[in-house]
Amino acid sequence: MSELGRRARELLKELKSYGPGTLSPYNEELVRLIFSEIDEHNAQTEAIVSELRRKQAEAEAEGATPQQEVDEMTATTMCLHYECIKRNKRLLLIYMNERMQRLKEMRWTLRALPEAQKARCCQSEIQFYNEYSRALQTYMSKSEGVGMDLTLDTRPPKDTFVNVRGLKDAGEVILSYGRATVLVGTTISLPAEEAEPLLRDGTVELVDWDDGFGRNCS
Repeated sequence: MSELGRRARELLKELKSYGPGTLSPYNEELVRLIFSEIDEHNAQTEAIVSELRRKQAEAEAEGATPQQEVDEMTATTMCLHYECIKRNKRLLLIYMNERMQRLKEMRWTLRALPEAQKARCCQSEIQFYNEYSRALQTYMSKSEGVGMDLTLDTRPPKDTFVNVRGLKDAGEVILSYGRATVLVGTTISLPAEEAEPLLRDGTVELVDWDDGFGRNCS
């Protein structure tokens, strides 16, 4: 039997080493070994219980009074196996949940799952992401939901309009109130909601506005 809980700890350390906002490659082999370790602990526990029942049955057959208490060593061994099973399950759930939370965060911040991150997912995680994305899209839709793109502003801005400076020559853009021309170096005022996509793709940068979007402003 391997060092108790070592594989599960390695799994979490591996994910943590990649930092927030990204995924480590799904370690199918290590997950499989942890499940095997859980099965091993469970088998050992069942073997102990079976032996205790066998001894009890033999005592009853011989007319003797069955032993009511389990000896200290047997009880300690059973508790050890049980605690190892719980610990491995708990660490596996932490691993799975953390990966799910990062996938959710990518849907909110990036709006799509990057191919590089998708390649690090198992099939179940890709299915989870797709279902979560569809549920979120339905909730934000006009026909079935709130009719707002909630991914635009994860933090509410302090003003409805923001000043932005062009970093690219995007030309004329159509806005809710009319049209605006975005050129390199020019500064214009845009509705915060409509400025967010331009900020995300690097077309413009914020100017003289305190970080309603969580950015440092010049």
